[in-house]
Amino acid sequence: MKHIDIMMTAVIRPAVLESTLKSFCTNLLTDRKIYRLIINIDPVGEKGRTKEDMLNVCNSFFDNVVYNYPDEPSFPKAAIWTWKQVKAPYFFHLEDDWLMNRPVEMKTLTKILHKNPHLACVRLYKHNIPNKKNPRLFNSPYTFNEKANYFQANDSKKQFGLNPVLIRKEYIDEALPLLVEHKNPEKQFRYNNTKMRDFVMRWKYAIYGQPGDKALVSDNGYSWRNQMNFSKPTNGSQFLTWVTEDEND
Repeated sequence: MKHIDIMMTAVIRPAVLESTLKSFCTNLLTDRKIYRLIINIDPVGEKGRTKEDMLNVCNSFFDNVVYNYPDEPSFPKAAIWTWKQVKAPYFFHLEDDWLMNRPVEMKTLTKILHKNPHLACVRLYKHNIPNKKNPRLFNSPYTFNEKANYFQANDSKKQFGLNPVLIRKEYIDEALPLLVEHKNPEKQFRYNNTKMRDFVMRWKYAIYGQPGDKALVSDNGYSWRNQMNFSKPTNGSQFLTWVTEDEND
């Protein structure tokens, strides 16, 4: 398999990062020689821990690590910076607080993109996939491709997401000039964003799995956020970085 970049946005929480990388290197990123980890470490998180603690974790899993440590935390700037570093035709976007629940071969995911040039990405689903007795997916704008084991969203309005996902470089290269650094990047890939609408609607989006499959990924950060007293802003702004409860007041 050809080289694949892993793009990661992170904050300073080395134990969470270690759990995430262990999970994905066990279940997906098994041939570590073909991967380059590109990580943006925002300067927010656990007191007393440093970017060096984070890099020690990264280097324990990958030989090829590139990092950025900005002066101020910003999720949009972090995502955009990592995407600008992409060199491989496909890259895996992985935030630092996910777990992968069971094995999948990366070549299975890359094969889907290779054989279906209309697809922008293949997303790993964080919910159980309904079986045919549960109509939630089957009555919605999805088509199941039985040969390739993925659901294709026929309606592109809200199907690009940043839970763990394999993305085509061509897609993100086209998106980068349209993105701004002061808004949540995931929310910019929406039909109601007139700047992105035509671009988003030209592509199709896939969810990997078969009817009846259990969730492939799960959140690894809820308990950390509660323990460290971090949360998303509650003042109506889009998510740009974690804030403490005091900052939310």
